Amino acid sequence: MLPIDTSMPPVRANFRHGMPKKVLYSLDLPESLDLGSIKREALAEAWGTFLLTLIGPGTITALSYLEGFGSSMTRLGFIGLAHGVALIAAAYSIGHISGAHINPAVTIAHWAAKRIDKAKVAPYILAQFAGASVAGFVQLAIWSGSPQTYSVAKSTFLGDTVVNPDFGIGVALFVEIIGTAILAFTVFGATDHEAGTSSNALAGLAIGLVLAGIIWMFGPISGASLNPARTWGPTLGSAVFGLTIFSNYWIYVIGPMLGGLLGAFLYDAIRGERTASKTATP
Repeated sequence: MLPIDTSMPPVRANFRHGMPKKVLYSLDLPESLDLGSIKREALAEAWGTFLLTLIGPGTITALSYLEGFGSSMTRLGFIGLAHGVALIAAAYSIGHISGAHINPAVTIAHWAAKRIDKAKVAPYILAQFAGASVAGFVQLAIWSGSPQTYSVAKSTFLGDTVVNPDFGIGVALFVEIIGTAILAFTVFGATDHEAGTSSNALAGLAIGLVLAGIIWMFGPISGASLNPARTWGPTLGSAVFGLTIFSNYWIYVIGPMLGGLLGAFLYDAIRGERTASKTATP
């Protein structure tokens, strides 16, 4: 048996929130983070995206069911408000937990601007798509009860975003970029920690209303998704009607992603030099 050197102090595992630091380093997580907090934030993102993707597209389906309800302008107004109200509800209910991105394009924009730790990016985006997927299937379950309601769901593709052929793919992609840039710029300005607007009680209201305004303007052109997850939910649920619904989905991925980055760049350029978030990692 080897002799034991009793002169050495005992080795103790250095735990933080129940996890050794060595394990955290192996997962490339900064010390200010832990898997428990990331899990809670990801669940919040899933819930927020579920709300947006159920209430927004669900309103489109419901209005289609109410034949003769108002003019096209009235219906567009209700659709924009439904999306805006859903976003406002998510902002105030989970904003203090995860920041209420509920949009992969917004999460990527935050990462590019060093406003979010890179360890959170993948969990956030996966959670957002998961929440949107559940919303799509919930809608499908609601509207599949009878041939009449099933027909309504099929005619609207569960509130999916579609390209207006009068404008074409190029214009649809362009407005998705511009619309998401406006949304991201508003999000960054309304939640800027250094400017002190992050504590503004009206931040969620401003973001929700600008989303409604963008939908009123660009909805007739591309559906004004501005969010790959928001379109993914009804697209996935509508797959039972035919896989052709996926043909233009790329527009609602590339457009919002580019728009989110553009909005982040413009805000930081106009805002001026600022110190990166203390918790951000490149």
